[in-house]
Amino acid sequence: MPAPLYPQVIVECQFTEPAWTDISDWARNITIKQAVSRVEGPIPRYDSGTATLVLDNRDRRFDPTHLDGPYVESGGGSDSGIQQFTCEFTQYFGLGLTIDIKSATGLQAEVVNVSAKASGTTGSFTAGKPSGTLSGHRLIAVHLCDTGTLAEMGTPTGGASWGTAIHTRSEGDDSLQLKVWAKTAGGSEPATYGFTQNSGADGVVFIIAIRNFDAASSEIVASQSNPEAAVFGTPSTTPHAANDLELRIAGGTAGNAGGATWTPPPLADGWTEWADTQSQTYVTASLAAKELTALGTGTATRVKPGRPIRVRASLALTAATNLIQNPSFEVDLTGWSASAGGAIARVSSISRIGGYACEIRRLATNPPFFLYSAKATGTAAGATTGETVTLSAYVYIPAAAFPGVSGIMLGAVGTTFAFVSTAGLAADAWYRISRTVVLSGNLDDVEVQIWTNDSHADGQVVAYVDAVQAEEAAAASPYCDGTQPACSWTGTAHNSSSSRPGSFTWDLFRGFAEDWLLDWEGDYESEIVVPCIDALGQLATDDRAAVAAVGAGEDSGARVTRILNSLGWPIGDRLIGVGNSTLQATTLDGSGLAELQLVADTEIGELYQDGAGRVVFRNRQAILTDERSTTVQARFGGATDQLPYHKVGISYEQQQVANSVRITRVGGAAAQVAFDAAAIADAHATRTYERTDLIMQSDAEALSYAQLVLAMVKEPELRFNELELRPQKAPEQLFPQVLGRQVGDRIQVEGHPPGGGQSVIREVFVRGIEHEIRGKPGNQPRWQTRWVLQSATRAGNFWTLGHPELGKVDSNGLVY
Repeated sequence: MPAPLYPQVIVECQFTEPAWTDISDWARNITIKQAVSRVEGPIPRYDSGTATLVLDNRDRRFDPTHLDGPYVESGGGSDSGIQQFTCEFTQYFGLGLTIDIKSATGLQAEVVNVSAKASGTTGSFTAGKPSGTLSGHRLIAVHLCDTGTLAEMGTPTGGASWGTAIHTRSEGDDSLQLKVWAKTAGGSEPATYGFTQNSGADGVVFIIAIRNFDAASSEIVASQSNPEAAVFGTPSTTPHAANDLELRIAGGTAGNAGGATWTPPPLADGWTEWADTQSQTYVTASLAAKELTALGTGTATRVKPGRPIRVRASLALTAATNLIQNPSFEVDLTGWSASAGGAIARVSSISRIGGYACEIRRLATNPPFFLYSAKATGTAAGATTGETVTLSAYVYIPAAAFPGVSGIMLGAVGTTFAFVSTAGLAADAWYRISRTVVLSGNLDDVEVQIWTNDSHADGQVVAYVDAVQAEEAAAASPYCDGTQPACSWTGTAHNSSSSRPGSFTWDLFRGFAEDWLLDWEGDYESEIVVPCIDALGQLATDDRAAVAAVGAGEDSGARVTRILNSLGWPIGDRLIGVGNSTLQATTLDGSGLAELQLVADTEIGELYQDGAGRVVFRNRQAILTDERSTTVQARFGGATDQLPYHKVGISYEQQQVANSVRITRVGGAAAQVAFDAAAIADAHATRTYERTDLIMQSDAEALSYAQLVLAMVKEPELRFNELELRPQKAPEQLFPQVLGRQVGDRIQVEGHPPGGGQSVIREVFVRGIEHEIRGKPGNQPRWQTRWVLQSATRAGNFWTLGHPELGKVDSNGLVY
């Protein structure tokens, strides 16, 4: 079995747009809620997404009152800020040390090398000269020990004189002592230097060799106590200049037989850990260095409400091999060419994965089929006759080109081509085109063709393509069997933007900070709570002025697009399907979110914001036509061929029952009523569901609406309403599930009653997704995922043409 897989959780904030700042190292707890938090009544209502971040603020970086922190408007001061180390164990005695070395004019002072020595219990010992040390380099020796006194720590011996200590600190006799010396290396430095301390002491010595320093300036040194702590602050100083070399050292003593490793200031902030050393079970210390590039006491904080926030998770998987060598055009167009009459270009104005996509343009007429394409060559290695390959690509057709596009063809030499009509697609939206084939020859020349009626002008863009895949079947694996989202580009999973081969990144949340709730506790403890809301929630506060009525007769997908346009919503942040219902005109006034939700209610569709920040709209028939909603994507239960879960919630309440449905559309003649006399008699009561605000165009559709709702909820149903997963219990199996499942996915759950008895099996739709991540994101945090469920027994079992089960005549009801 492979080693357990845990996602790397990535938390980022845009303190300065458009750059994202990684703040993952300070995250303590993360809670995310996407789409609904409950399903009440016959029509699910999708809430705006939220996230709550609990951040470690012990170095005050997120403190809005701290104008010497890293997230400030540039000022002109020179404070280098507190930097923090974290030890694996709490130390009885501890201290933090900061040393600033001035750079020579026109140069940057930098560390050549560091030698580290753990003494063991002894009164004298030697520490080696750092490799690479040359005459004229600056040498700094840092000596920490526990038992004894400062007086017993003699001046180091060997080579040019070390002189007098430049800094000392004592936490008390027989507790923790510190001495620091500095000198310029001479022409005959020895291989080792001698150190002394109390004969019963344990000690740690770091010797640092530095070049390009200003020989005329002394080091700036400061230290502070960190008693009974696992988090060690190293003090802020006022360096010589903005390009100083800065050393930070944290040390302590406790007696940890298992060792006590350190987490230094984060690499993301430019720090490099040079040493992490422990003497037996006692004195332990870490050294980190950074070449400063800018300083400044700020004039204003960047830690303020409204900052964009995103949370993602990256997971390394043993996945299928993508034979496309340049799938997302992140660097150039290597390996790609255009068909006759067309041209391709790499663009950053729109993309589905990463920061770039491939643009396909018409240059001239191309008879007889008038197709324009992007083609990748050099994909034959490893894929031969008889092997199974999955081809896929994301395709986006702009609105100006859409009327002249008849379809999309995907295929390659050694395969047949598959045609996808634009009848089921919409303009200005990304769609994933996918097909699995058995090769009749070597795989080569994977091509995405855009078929047109040749009505486009010369030079016009006909489509964009991104994230092209040509994948051989993955090796057998409990967590990547070719059907998981992580292995097939479903949803927001992808690997093109990752720096690690075989890793996939999922977007879990994107939104904005609503507040920075600061808490100070004593001298060392501080954390900040950041409640966030996705952009869909912000639309609730956008109060639009009315315009002349527009859009009469347009379908609900077009109406969603119109509303988003009125709100200035980015085109690249939408996944909008074609609606099944046509709507009355709109004056586009009031809350944008309220109108979007009214459209979704009238359609009985799905409208929510996904983890990547995109507004998603699916029509009511999507759960009867989209494969991820018609076919079970995963099976949960206790059997060996099922995925394990922690807890399932069961409901059998009257709350969702409506045996009489009254729908009055806006401007309708009268209420359209559907009821079931037998269900009323069985319930001994009439339970009515009524709407008077819906905006379909006809009373006939209002009646169909009432009949559909009645069919779904006229009787009580024993249903599963939530499923809780704890993926760390089976990480290889469950992490791809909790990261890859989407709202609207169909899954199967088998519940086993405690004490035995007949199991209960239900198919359900995922309607809400909640993650609770406790602990440092990069250190295998405790993870809990809760899915809010809707029964698919009634909502998803209507007659569906072509489906092996739902397509049986006289076995399922009709959906309009």
